[in-house]
This record gives sequence, structure tokens and C-alpha cells, in this order.
Amino acid sequence: MMKLLSALITSCTAFSVLAAPTVIGSKSVDPLSTANLTQWTVGLMFVLLLIIAVAWFAKRFTGFASAQVGQLKVLSGVSLGSREKAVLIRAGKQHLLLGVAPGRVVTLHTFEEGDIVEQSQQEPVASFQEGLQKMMKKQVAK
Repeated sequence: MMKLLSALITSCTAFSVLAAPTVIGSKSVDPLSTANLTQWTVGLMFVLLLIIAVAWFAKRFTGFASAQVGQLKVLSGVSLGSREKAVLIRAGKQHLLLGVAPGRVVTLHTFEEGDIVEQSQQEPVASFQEGLQKMMKKQVAK
């Protein structure tokens, strides 16, 4: 029995010495082995996911895709509640006051051309007091 066990152990060690070791990577004997193809696929998937994540972060946090082109521009907005807001936009030469809520946009008022003077066209106000006095003089003159 001891001889049989000894012969079995010897034959197992002989087979393991004769079998070629499995090498994964650049020193592999068979570059198209399942292990190498799996390693390449996982690496490719990782690189593609990394590219997608970087593109998403660039778009989300740098305003990459939100450049305002055309005749539509958001001038200002104010929150009216937890999910509602009023937004003033310029569409061409008109100004629109919109009420925005989840799933709904309503035109609250349409201003005529010249009713609203944009910030870049206004003259700078030196102080609050001077600005208040100018506003009061305009209302008295009307």
C-alpha cells in the first residue's frame, strides 16, 4: 500500500513538472488564450468607462455643452417655492416672464420692446441713495 501511494505521488509530481506553466501577459506562449483575451477585454472596458466618466464630468461641471447660442437667453430668475420659479428670458427683441414648475412652463407676462433695460445697457449706480432718487424722479415725471 505504501508503494502504491509512493508511486502515485511520484507520478503526480512528474506530470506537474512536465506540464507547461500557464503564463498570462506578454510572456505567454499563446496570445489568444482565454486568460489573455479576458484580461484584454477587462482592460478595454475599464478604459472606455473611464473615458465616458471624464466626458460626463466635463459636461456636468464645466458647462461644456451649455453654451448659449442664438436669440434665446435667460436674464434672471427667482425661486417662488420649493419647486417653482419665475424666469425672465429674452427671445429675440422680446422679454418674457415665465412661471416654471415641474412638468409645466407658463407665460406670465410679455414685455414690449424697451420696457426692460438689460444690465449691460444701464448706467452704473454710484450708491443706493442716488439710485432711489433717480427712480423717484422718473415716477414723479410720469
